Amino acid sequence: MGNTKMKKCITKILFLLVSVLIAGTVSGCTSDKSVKAYLQALLDTSYKNDSKGFVEIKLGTAEDAQALYEQGIDTGVGVFCSRLGVSDAYIEEFRPIYMDMLGKVRYAVEDAEKQSDGSYIVTVSYEKMNVFKPALALHQENVAAMMDGWAQAAEPPAEEEMVAAVYSEFRSSMETVLAQVQYDEKASMTVRIELINNVYTPNPDDIAGLEKALFDGE
Repeated sequence: MGNTKMKKCITKILFLLVSVLIAGTVSGCTSDKSVKAYLQALLDTSYKNDSKGFVEIKLGTAEDAQALYEQGIDTGVGVFCSRLGVSDAYIEEFRPIYMDMLGKVRYAVEDAEKQSDGSYIVTVSYEKMNVFKPALALHQENVAAMMDGWAQAAEPPAEEEMVAAVYSEFRSSMETVLAQVQYDEKASMTVRIELINNVYTPNPDDIAGLEKALFDGE
């Protein structure tokens, strides 16, 4: 796959799974403090593989939290590779990079305010991670050098080998950028926790908005 196609694919990738993040629910009466803890627990479980809050507020067991995290990673890596046109054979190679990237996101659940309809508006602060744009720039530079070398070779590699080399280089570029990843200044947004059939559930559009805000994917 060429650099132009890869660039177009990267700009369309939405990483975390909204369906996974809204899988945990809290029922019955609650409070500002418990709603804040609830959203923090879901985010920590899904991004950081940290089940402490998930278990403390009785969303489930540590095993349940691990299963939620694994589901998110499996789906996220699959989406990542699919959007890039990467074959299933490369999924496991990108898995640790994906996990490392999610583990480095920066966010904090700040305040929760109850609304007249029983829902809550929760403020989340975050720092956008600059990973894809610098990784793509580094990748394009390195692939250009690789292609120059292939063009000058007496016998250039087979197409399959070149494709594998391009993906391997992108993986390396991601690793390089993640090792010293940079962030934008702190910003904030809100996430609605809605009461649906007496069950509190994060609004999927708001979770998708937060997901997009955490990464420089656009």
